Amino acid sequence: MRSLPALLLVPALAQAAPVPAALTAHLREAACIHLDFTQTRTLAALSRPLKASGSLVLARDQGVIWTVRQPIAITYVLGPKGLLVVDADGNRERKTAREAPMVAQMGRILQALTRGDWPALESWFTASGSGGPERWQVELVPKAQAESFVRRITLDGSRAIDRVRVVEAGGDRMELVFRNQRLDAPLTGAEAALLAEE
Repeated sequence: MRSLPALLLVPALAQAAPVPAALTAHLREAACIHLDFTQTRTLAALSRPLKASGSLVLARDQGVIWTVRQPIAITYVLGPKGLLVVDADGNRERKTAREAPMVAQMGRILQALTRGDWPALESWFTASGSGGPERWQVELVPKAQAESFVRRITLDGSRAIDRVRVVEAGGDRMELVFRNQRLDAPLTGAEAALLAEE
């Protein structure tokens, strides 16, 4: 009978794991988050990783603007209508999520985080969390419908989102490191105009 209390503790310990929605709830307080990023992609077919840098705008209720400045200038705008691609000369082209799956999916994931829309995330992934709101980590493991493009996504954050690591379906890896996170900066006129096109 002495083992009974120990057995009763097992479900209690299992429930003690931080709930991802609680870890990231503070992100919903910002209507718009601006971040600078450095992206590193490690591809099995290449001996050296590919690097890119730029900025990201997460507008909670409007969409995502993903601007790459190096090595080439290109902007992706993800909104309710789909994906808009703007090149360095201002030429615009609409693409489907199938044509740019990683950009579209990462945009949806980051926007869902800022909205606190965990039902949307958990329709594609099984989520687990660790840490606390001041230093948190969320791991997303794909369900069947997402296994074709990703194996695992790990998000690290504090006041905002600090780092995203992605293991793609083919084994290639991507890491996004964010800096200069600004949670109180409103959209600029140019950013608002881009999102209005969506």
